[in-house]
Amino acid sequence: MQAEKSLQNQPHTEAGTSRPCRSCKWQTPDPTDPHRGQCTANRHAMGGVWKRWLRDVENTTCARHEEGKLSFRDHV
Repeated sequence: MQAEKSLQNQPHTEAGTSRPCRSCKWQTPDPTDPHRGQCTANRHAMGGVWKRWLRDVENTTCARHEEGKLSFRDHV
């Protein structure tokens, strides 16, 4: 059960998702390829960010999807 919940928090491919990474506040677009990006939603216990590389921001999602913009406080 715990492994399944943890897997849902990781970015995973879901074709035609209604919650794509492109609209998530945790996604940072790749400046050279608009179909790729980075996810910064996952953090470890000390607060450090684990970046995840996204190959397809249109068909990738996770359980931590939040629409909106990342505030300054979320960066620190």
